[in-house]
Amino acid sequence: MELDILAVYENLDDYILEMEKENPDCEMLWERYAIQPYWEKISQWAPFDMSDRKPQPIKNISRLKQQIEVMKNIDIKEIKKRFMQVVNILPNYDDDPITIAIYPVDDDNLTVKEKQNGVWGVNVFGNILLNINPLVYNYLDWIPYVFAHEYHHTVWGNYWHVIHGGRTGKFIESILIDGQADVFAKSLSPFLNPEWISQISEEQEKELWNKYYSKLLNETNVDYNKYMFGDDEDGIPWCTGYFFGYRIIEYFKKRYPLTSVKELIEMSSEEIYAMSKYGL
Repeated sequence: MELDILAVYENLDDYILEMEKENPDCEMLWERYAIQPYWEKISQWAPFDMSDRKPQPIKNISRLKQQIEVMKNIDIKEIKKRFMQVVNILPNYDDDPITIAIYPVDDDNLTVKEKQNGVWGVNVFGNILLNINPLVYNYLDWIPYVFAHEYHHTVWGNYWHVIHGGRTGKFIESILIDGQADVFAKSLSPFLNPEWISQISEEQEKELWNKYYSKLLNETNVDYNKYMFGDDEDGIPWCTGYFFGYRIIEYFKKRYPLTSVKELIEMSSEEIYAMSKYGL
């Protein structure tokens, strides 16, 4: 399988130059210089519009300059080697090339900076966006983790959208997609401890499960942002959906440790949950 890495951060000189002029139109300039040259390739496999996944404009230009200077030291060959190790552990169901676009992310984005170790990713129907703040300590350690998480989505999506013919849309499926991806990524980087799968106490876990999550599993019309990413007003911590997805897969793996990553991908979410005995 071919991995095509687009180091977008290397090609933002014109964006920075225009942004330093008087009264710049940040949205327009970002679209022209950071999105348009790459988006057609990034979204080439998508059967519907996925513009909501485009990287966001960076307004903090002084920090962007610092970020780019640091990112120029990224060894793309070494990164690609690490990525290929992930691919070799979990082969995809086809040999279509995968495009991985690496973007800087605004240093003012405190969620990425303080909770996501400077790296977050998104899947664009098989291709991958990696958004990086290199001013965060040990961000390089997290790049392979986030790639592994997003690559697992690529393999899962290939099976359930292309080979198997579609997903159910149930909430249990949504949380277990990310639960499987995090268990896979953490198995390759066991020394890393993502906050989004470890931030909830045992007491909170029981309370949130009984109050909300146990009642939503088979629903298809769920407020995804609220129950995946959290809601302060209702006392739902950040990324609670990710936490429960990870916990359910953890329970499953304890009961069935010999189940391979590929075998787990090919099981329905309802079956995985039932066999995990989580919450019983």
